[in-house]
Amino acid sequence: MGNSGVGMFLGDVSATALWLWFIGAFVLGAAIWYGVRRSGHLRRSERAQLDRNTEAAQRRDDPQKPMAR
Repeated sequence: MGNSGVGMFLGDVSATALWLWFIGAFVLGAAIWYGVRRSGHLRRSERAQLDRNTEAAQRRDDPQKPMAR
């Protein structure tokens, strides 16, 4: 790259390595965005299973507790 412009800024880093950094940052950002969007959104069957498991755990912890429904 020589001693002018971008070459001075980057030093020994090649343009390919720089593009790989940008692509890696984009992929990582997309994966984080997907995880954030997906979290907290359960399908109806998953929500029902979670509710059943929660009720079973509460009955196991406190058998005298009245049922919520």
